[in-house]
Amino acid sequence: MIDLLEIKIPFDASLVEVINDRHSLVGLDYQLMDIPMGAKSIHWRDDGSIGTSCLYHPYESLPTSFTGIAFKCHLDGYFFPHITLKASPAKILQGHNVFGFDDMRLSVEEMLFHLRETYPVLYGLLSVQDATIVKMDVTYIAQVDSPMQVRQLVDYMSRVSNGHTKPTKSKKYETTCYWGGVNSRLIRQKMYSKWEEFQAQLEDYKKLSKRGDAHAKKIVSVMCDERIQEIARKSVRWECTLMSRWLERHGYPLNVWEFIQLEQSTPDLYPKLWNCGFAKIQDALKGQTMIYVNDEKLLAKLKAQFATTTATGKVSYRKAINLYGFYNQLKAIGYQEIRNQKLYGERRFQQLIADLCLCGFSKSYLQNLHIQNDETKVIPFV
Repeated sequence: MIDLLEIKIPFDASLVEVINDRHSLVGLDYQLMDIPMGAKSIHWRDDGSIGTSCLYHPYESLPTSFTGIAFKCHLDGYFFPHITLKASPAKILQGHNVFGFDDMRLSVEEMLFHLRETYPVLYGLLSVQDATIVKMDVTYIAQVDSPMQVRQLVDYMSRVSNGHTKPTKSKKYETTCYWGGVNSRLIRQKMYSKWEEFQAQLEDYKKLSKRGDAHAKKIVSVMCDERIQEIARKSVRWECTLMSRWLERHGYPLNVWEFIQLEQSTPDLYPKLWNCGFAKIQDALKGQTMIYVNDEKLLAKLKAQFATTTATGKVSYRKAINLYGFYNQLKAIGYQEIRNQKLYGERRFQQLIADLCLCGFSKSYLQNLHIQNDETKVIPFV
């Protein structure tokens, strides 16, 4: 589903003037736009009155039937004047994002509707046909049997890496795991428990509802639905944030309306985007599920797989025995610690891992082999 969408809409080009590479709006009475304004500089005139300069529009929230839409006008600077809108389409339409939909047109039109209702004059100054995507979160959920399994899965995944895609555990939430840079300008992958996030949001809205916030009361009534809570309680969310730079590099149009045309001609567009974003993680999870490994059987399998014949015609098991020793190092010391101590060169280390994967292990299993809790050794992926 489209979990979050941020779009940028430029002002009409006829309203923009460029002087010394700086863009500014001309011929406009800001008061008619009826947006709240602030000033970065205040001074006193000779007559004692107060003057202002460097006007700006602070972020505000546009009202909807449920949660708000983040909105800001960028009036002047070295960028082309524009506005930004950011929201969770599911939240503004149904009051929660435990589940949602893959529909860019519905998402964009709902955001534009509320902008036009709130600021009709401003809306008429925009070049809506030139709206572009800044970023979007494509998110899908997995259901497990209990909240405990959710925590076990997040703990397990916090040690799974592949190539340059490396995990980082959230410092704020124990049930959140990131891959890559949290502030990457290309792509961000995240896996987390929906239940903790859901509870925190519900508590915030309950506090607002007690103060008389009508929108908060509506949201609380939706989020208190037991059916929704039951889904959230056992949900693991896999969220992929796709930035405009990543979309452009992979050949996707940034113009909102062109992207909608692509969506209409590509029914599986969002699963494709999500799979592309999580491809490295999925590769690390591929392999045979092994709940228990018998050492004797493992050694026999390694010998069968990697036996070689010497120049004198004898069968050599040297490679198999070396792999068996490496496997036991992984079990005793741990994947990351072996790398940190540089017990092997990086190329040699990766080759040993690849050889063990040929025997049916998944990379994620090997990365978690040193964990003593047997439950976290079980790999629920194929």
